[in-house]
Amino acid sequence: MYGPPGDTAMSQMQPGPTGGQSTRTEANSGLAAQPDDGQAGATGPVRQVFPTRNYLPQHVRETSIGALVQCLADMTTINMQLKTAHWNVKGPEFYQLHELFADIVETFDEYIGMVAERASALGGRPPGTVHEVAGTTMVAPFPNDTVEGLALVVELADRMATLDANLAQQIATADQQGDPDTADLLNEVSREVSKSLWFLEAHLQRAPTRANR
Repeated sequence: MYGPPGDTAMSQMQPGPTGGQSTRTEANSGLAAQPDDGQAGATGPVRQVFPTRNYLPQHVRETSIGALVQCLADMTTINMQLKTAHWNVKGPEFYQLHELFADIVETFDEYIGMVAERASALGGRPPGTVHEVAGTTMVAPFPNDTVEGLALVVELADRMATLDANLAQQIATADQQGDPDTADLLNEVSREVSKSLWFLEAHLQRAPTRANR
């Protein structure tokens, strides 16, 4: 369904440990990336702010742009990882997982555009290149040697949980800063991310263990 991207796959540009822990890595380096004007936590670098007639004060816009840039980088990274899984999944669950990964990609594509447009509307410059995204994302790189269906689901669920947790921080930040429109958009994104995490984890869950009586 999806053709290979023109740039090198995101997973090739993000060395570092795998797993669900938040991590920001420098391309081709083991050192943590240091954005030019980044903020701590789940907030990305704000390198430019263009003048705008938006009613929000500049410091509020900068904070919201940082949250949106981080969300955009994390979602773009996971979207590339989902495409990699979609193209390479193997095993008896091939068809259903092939379709599931494609469905999540299509959903994420829409929200990636909405997040980028909100950042631009506030005067920001949303990152769109592989290099920029790789230097900003807090999502762990994707293993190149994993192709078995449920193993891919585990890897993606770990990263989706990272994105979900980051979004919770970003929503709180936008809300506390008095930017209800950004908070509302990120809430909408969060609902879709939580739903996608549910779809992935449902493939891994079994009957609950009964508590000892």
